[in-house]
Amino acid sequence: MNPIFKDIEHEQFYEGNLRMTHSQHDPFRQTFFYILGLTSQTRQHIRDLYDYEEQAIRLEGLEQGWQTSTSLKITRLAFNLYNGYTGDAETGRDQPRNYSPYHLFDTGLMPYFFEAIKLRYSEYARSMELPYFAFPTTETEHYASYEQEA
Repeated sequence: MNPIFKDIEHEQFYEGNLRMTHSQHDPFRQTFFYILGLTSQTRQHIRDLYDYEEQAIRLEGLEQGWQTSTSLKITRLAFNLYNGYTGDAETGRDQPRNYSPYHLFDTGLMPYFFEAIKLRYSEYARSMELPYFAFPTTETEHYASYEQEA
């Protein structure tokens, strides 16, 4: 799948991180870096969000002072699609409700969020490309069969 990129910086960030982490065939990291590449803030602070040595997300990145409402949505979706993280109500780190579509998709970046979901679940997204119903090519073809019955 060839995702749609927001701009050249987004694409360069994505491609560079996939090469650096050898993740060209890893849908978890493809999705992670795709989402975090959407804004300059998340690109600049990638080391607050991802530990390259441990190859793991950094949950403390959610609490950084540079985070905005939009960058938090980006980070939450990236974490969720990476390993299913939905906050930790017991420790108070983040509330699970913040990971619901109601809270996440309230942004102009939503089309890119859908691209990320298609990257993560590519085996299911491919089935959407197949035509399941053969609709008539013109309106008159549809009604022709009814006229013959009368």
